[in-house]
Amino acid sequence: MIKTDVNVRGFTFSVCFENERQQLLTTSKMNLYAQQTNRDNLSHWLTEDKKMKWNFKQLALATAISSTLLMTTQANAGWFDKPEPTFAKTQYPIVMVGGAFAFDSAMGIDYWYGITDALREQGAEVYVTNLSSAELNEVRGEELVYDIEQILAFTGADKVNLIAHSQGALASRFAANDERLTDRIASVSTSHAMNKGTHFSEGFRDTVEEGSTIEKLGVPLINVVFNTLELLSANKDADDGDYDSPARGKQDLLRLAQATDRDKVAQYAADYTDMAVMPSQDCMTINNGEQGEVDPAFYGQTESNGIKFFSWGGNQYSTNILDPLDSMLIPIFGLFVPEYKEEGGFQWDGLVPVCGQAIGKVIKLDYNANHFDAINQLMGLGSWKLNIPAIYTKHANMLAQQGL
Repeated sequence: MIKTDVNVRGFTFSVCFENERQQLLTTSKMNLYAQQTNRDNLSHWLTEDKKMKWNFKQLALATAISSTLLMTTQANAGWFDKPEPTFAKTQYPIVMVGGAFAFDSAMGIDYWYGITDALREQGAEVYVTNLSSAELNEVRGEELVYDIEQILAFTGADKVNLIAHSQGALASRFAANDERLTDRIASVSTSHAMNKGTHFSEGFRDTVEEGSTIEKLGVPLINVVFNTLELLSANKDADDGDYDSPARGKQDLLRLAQATDRDKVAQYAADYTDMAVMPSQDCMTINNGEQGEVDPAFYGQTESNGIKFFSWGGNQYSTNILDPLDSMLIPIFGLFVPEYKEEGGFQWDGLVPVCGQAIGKVIKLDYNANHFDAINQLMGLGSWKLNIPAIYTKHANMLAQQGL
């Protein structure tokens, strides 16, 4: 312990400090108070023997100073400490669930580019799963159940909040309806969800016919890309966060096309998910999924089996011509989706129709964002009109306010 006298305009305090750093910080603070009292003329010498008489303001100042000096060591040091951020700090950990083509981090690029960083910087506890990038929904659902069980054991948390993108919504709904995770999922939030599949899958199968030369030669080449992505993402040194999903099996574009077919998705959803949170009217039946969601009056339940559901999405297929995904990849998708060129327009985000993005409490379905902007790709070159990471941090704040 270090004992020293601190004097403010003749008023002396004897104070014990635990170390020299604390002594320096506290005395510096006291000098600041002394300078302030000089400027404000709050104290005066009024008697010949130089005993100080205190008016009300001076007494209040002295009381505040002495009380501060008698605080604990931790409190004194806290004068200069930056408070821990809590804006995005939820009660339960957040688990990120990617969609088709998903990975956690590959070649230094995170799937959730800048999003998980922003969440963590604002106090959230975040874990990223790496499901198969080209697989059936049932397989991806089982993979997610396993990952959630591991994260629950790893963290000791009672529950988790799921935030999913694209096809990840279908895996998340599978997990939320799985009896192995009863009372272990607090919420499911989806961004640009593929709850009703995509027109792209049917257009792809109409073009790439079964047994055709294109299928025999082209599909294996694309599968090489998917499997290479899996290998890169399985690198334990390249993980986004503290959780590492196990390496997944062989990826297959044809299985992905089957998994995202509209009829196949409808059957999967009926077999494995809670349909109460889906709109009671089917926009695929009403308008072939081309004109967006049904009337909000028909939106589904916002909570089911103790799990709260949220969704948001976008309706722009191109937002930044400088983004290679906008200028090259999405136009290729468009070749297989002739509907988007039809008169009257086609409400989609470049891969997934707006029809199917609604689930539970619908926050907004008309963000000026496409399917890849939703995860801030490519490398933040998405929509100039949106701060994508801020959408997620604000959503986490909302979850926190609801005790999730």
